[in-house]
Amino acid sequence: MERTGCAVVGGGPAGMMLGLLLARAGVRVTVLEKHRDFLRDFRGDTVHASTIRLMDELGLGAGFRSLPQSRLSNVAVPVPGAGLVTLAAFDSLKPPYNYVAMMPQWDFLDFLAAAAAKEPTFSLLMESEATGLEFDGGRVTGVRYRADGGYRDQVLHADVVVAADGRHSVLRRAAGMRTKEYPVPFDTWWFRLPRHLSEQGEVAGVVPSLGDRDAMIALNRTHYYQMGYLAPKGSDAAIRAKGVEWFRQRVAALRPDLADRVDSIRSVDDLHWLDVKLNRLRRWYVDGFLCIGDAAHAMSPAGGVGINLAIQDAVAAAERLAPDLRRGRVRLRTLAAVQRRRRMPTLVVQAVQRIMHRVIFVPLFAGTLSGEMLAGKGQDGGRSRFPVQRTIFFILRHNPVIRRLLPRVIALGPRPEHAPGFARPLAVTPPTKLEPMTSPTDTAADTAAARARLLELIKELAVVRGKVILSSGAEAHYYIDLRRITLHHEASKLVGQVMLALADDAGIDFECAGGLTMGADPVGTAVMHAAADAGRAVDAFVVRKVQKSYGMGRQVEGPSVEGRKVLVLEDTSTTGGSALTAVEGVRKAGGNVVAVAVIVDRDTGAKEKIEAETGVPYLFAFGKDELGLS
Repeated sequence: MERTGCAVVGGGPAGMMLGLLLARAGVRVTVLEKHRDFLRDFRGDTVHASTIRLMDELGLGAGFRSLPQSRLSNVAVPVPGAGLVTLAAFDSLKPPYNYVAMMPQWDFLDFLAAAAAKEPTFSLLMESEATGLEFDGGRVTGVRYRADGGYRDQVLHADVVVAADGRHSVLRRAAGMRTKEYPVPFDTWWFRLPRHLSEQGEVAGVVPSLGDRDAMIALNRTHYYQMGYLAPKGSDAAIRAKGVEWFRQRVAALRPDLADRVDSIRSVDDLHWLDVKLNRLRRWYVDGFLCIGDAAHAMSPAGGVGINLAIQDAVAAAERLAPDLRRGRVRLRTLAAVQRRRRMPTLVVQAVQRIMHRVIFVPLFAGTLSGEMLAGKGQDGGRSRFPVQRTIFFILRHNPVIRRLLPRVIALGPRPEHAPGFARPLAVTPPTKLEPMTSPTDTAADTAAARARLLELIKELAVVRGKVILSSGAEAHYYIDLRRITLHHEASKLVGQVMLALADDAGIDFECAGGLTMGADPVGTAVMHAAADAGRAVDAFVVRKVQKSYGMGRQVEGPSVEGRKVLVLEDTSTTGGSALTAVEGVRKAGGNVVAVAVIVDRDTGAKEKIEAETGVPYLFAFGKDELGLS
């Protein structure tokens, strides 16, 4: 009987990423892909900054950057009389995540597959098409599939099955799950046009063109343009009936600069129709089964964020599934936790896309809006007929806050995920039994050993079992007393090294570290000393719970944080209240908070609350599952 820990159906970006991450957690994972290879045209090309950062966190950044690609530094639209107008300037973001990479998706998938193949618990089955699910009572226990074009079903049993098989998910249908559909006013027809040698270069481009009841987008590939023609939904039969000559004329009208090569479109058979959908499941899971990516929420091409949203789903799923898979039983509440984590960014992105559909695409395909009208060259300059569209366009171009936020939202998304600790590379495997460390240094090997030893000490010294009332007022059956760690003669040094490495691995650059007194005080000083041992200058500080009413009247004590990049620290967090107080105090003092980091996360919602209210990443060195507290 074939068996695996996690069966992932669909070898797209979400499926391959989930397979890689779970394999790095030591989980047996099998990815099933129905095609022979990844070489299929007209897939999404964009790899956003959130995914590029993820590559770095996984130790794959150098290899990723060596792949054939070009960099998109901004999003621009052509406006009659004004040329290309920039709406989102990614190069305004902090390097090295100040661009969107443009690369053929097959190269990206081959890269992920090669990285995953290095893990002994990973398997990839090509030409293996999923046909249904196996059930035991009401629980999904495996997936049925056909290999190598065969006609007989085989069964792969698994502790959990994850559907990453796209908007037309076979497994979603087999599980009896139905999506809520939202109206979409257009479909897309993909095709190629040759790119002349004089036009080829390193600069990426995404160039949209608005016409009369239609539009076009061009993506620059190395040797050709990948073109997308947008027209009202349900137009496929009419477009094909009008024939290739009519279609060539529309391409030439929308892109006169490419009119000299439209003859390369040989027939309407060269047009690949994409039935655009915008939908989502009310519930992404049933017992033993989970949907992610387009299988859970199909996204419109508007904004080009679908692939990266799916990858973030995979990261969130891996972080929550891995502990259960190690125990051999995936709980229903774990599957629910994945949806809770990813529901907000899905709702936000789809809400924005629906607004774009109503404001731009519906009037465009109704023939009441065009690029010239937006530019003020239509009837009465378009001022009375399109006040909403023109106002939005003006705000996008000229409002400094929007100009600053929009590139970040597009490049990173509303809730970017970071690589789980178990998936980050170690230079060496930590020994099974560790002796106390007396002089940790800033190397990957020592960091791995420091983390393992610190985990050992936390389990031994800090975990107190029994009914307790937490400072937040919540009741728990255990207590993590991290002052037994942060004030311990051996553990304190390890705290500094582990927390410094945690921030470095996440790409967080900071000059000051501290938090709310008193839990954060020893953490800040430990980080300060670890940085000094590594030849770096990091100041520590203390945030009082309330501002002093005497003396200098300060709330933040220590070296000034004004105008400096600040890492807010805490030993552990339940509701996030202490960290939020510290962030507020630092910002009042003029500090630039770049992240919040804790030693142990209790998985009680602090991460979600802090990231939502502060807009900065929340990092933690250890989850409660690693302490055996799930």
